[in-house]
Amino acid sequence: MKRTILPFILLAIFTISCESQQSQSRLTKYVNPFLGTATLWEPEDLGYVRQLETRTWGGEVFPGTSPPNAMVQLSPVTQYRSGSGYQYEDTVIYGFTHTNKGHWNLLHIPPLPVTGTVNPDNFASGYSHNNESAHPGYYQVFLERYQVNAELTSTLRCGYHKYTFREQDEKKLIADLTRSNNRVREWQIEQVNENTFAGFQAAEGKMYFYAVANYPIDHIEQVKADNHGVSVVNFKDSKEKNHWNSKSASHL
Repeated sequence: MKRTILPFILLAIFTISCESQQSQSRLTKYVNPFLGTATLWEPEDLGYVRQLETRTWGGEVFPGTSPPNAMVQLSPVTQYRSGSGYQYEDTVIYGFTHTNKGHWNLLHIPPLPVTGTVNPDNFASGYSHNNESAHPGYYQVFLERYQVNAELTSTLRCGYHKYTFREQDEKKLIADLTRSNNRVREWQIEQVNENTFAGFQAAEGKMYFYAVANYPIDHIEQVKADNHGVSVVNFKDSKEKNHWNSKSASHL
């Protein structure tokens, strides 16, 4: 089945030197970014017997992508207010956030590629670890609910998302800007030009974003339900643009 591709980039773009990539290529194959992402349940791991049914602390490691000391860290969110936002035993993904450090704050700007009608109270997608992978500088997962394959990578100051939709599906992006690991006080999202949208999210800090897509934007709407509201970026169907944005790809 043919698929079309909708990647978009956030923040400024900076190059990664070939020398840096080559010097570490021999060692990165031994790295498993999923180590430390599971909650500790057993006394042998915890060092004590649990008295409560609630989950305990794990390694609080996020499996996403980030160079050392980077401004952005791209990673999936399976649960908010859970340290890193990702717990290996969880079964759904709410979005892909851009600030992840493995503690209780952060988890800013969580977009999620979706199709069809958006339900703000229930839009998370199931996924399987059998169709999920992570390597230094790269994360991938297949969103079963929307039949979209998501791939993430990043530079020191920029996140790069690649979403592969089925050809017949409408292409949408949920921006769940009312959520982070801290209470969101204020947020904004607006279309800048045909392919660009921008805004901010203010929680414990004010995080600005600037996103460029290789598909033109049709419109951005606010969709609300009984308990929650989200922003939805709707993209125009463009059969001619089912490829990477050439300018963006040249920087990665």
